[in-house]
Amino acid sequence: MSCYQLAPRILNAVAHGAVWVLITAISSGSALAQDAGEKPEGDSIMVRNAFYRVLRTPPNDYLNCLHRDQIEILCPPGVEFVSVEKHYRTKDYDLLIVSMGQLGSGTRWHDWKLIVEDGKKAITKPLAEGCLECDIRVERLDFRSNEVVFTYRQEQQQVTARFDAGQLTMRKSKLDPHEPLDEDACDALFQDFQECKGARPNSTYCTMRGSTASNFLVLRRSLTTPEFHAEV
Repeated sequence: MSCYQLAPRILNAVAHGAVWVLITAISSGSALAQDAGEKPEGDSIMVRNAFYRVLRTPPNDYLNCLHRDQIEILCPPGVEFVSVEKHYRTKDYDLLIVSMGQLGSGTRWHDWKLIVEDGKKAITKPLAEGCLECDIRVERLDFRSNEVVFTYRQEQQQVTARFDAGQLTMRKSKLDPHEPLDEDACDALFQDFQECKGARPNSTYCTMRGSTASNFLVLRRSLTTPEFHAEV
């Protein structure tokens, strides 16, 4: 029996607490791209002649304050980290996806911002708030027309954020209720299921509580997959 055939049984067991690129091919024409983008190395990046850097702030010395050319542009109170996650380019803009939130394995609900840089100024736009292990992807990038389409899932909805020549619009739609689990999630649940069948199961994988990997896997699936409702 395959993972996909076992998935309904595994999910049922989990629900009852038993177990738990941008390959920016920028050419002379329009570019269609899916995901990836560039991940900055370290805590700094040069974007259209503007230097971005995440700096530490007292008293806890957290890396939680983003500067542009030595001017603070994003330093939210109470936030323990700010991180530039991805960098995308279009003809007239550079886009930075920035995450922020609290540190620790049990704090995976983060806020996300989109910083729009045109070489003269930077504008910060909200992209996602309180998103659990958000997987923000680029579904389309048109270099010439300055269009980028971002997508992510939150609270059993598909969120589409369309950047078009400086403007950002958000749209939400319901997920397909018949959509199967993706292969990675299915394999992870199947492995946990096999682990917990043993005579001496590992509590790290078989406990639905705290900051265990199984807990967050199930919780995330319950929020991003329409027909998966786990009691967490």
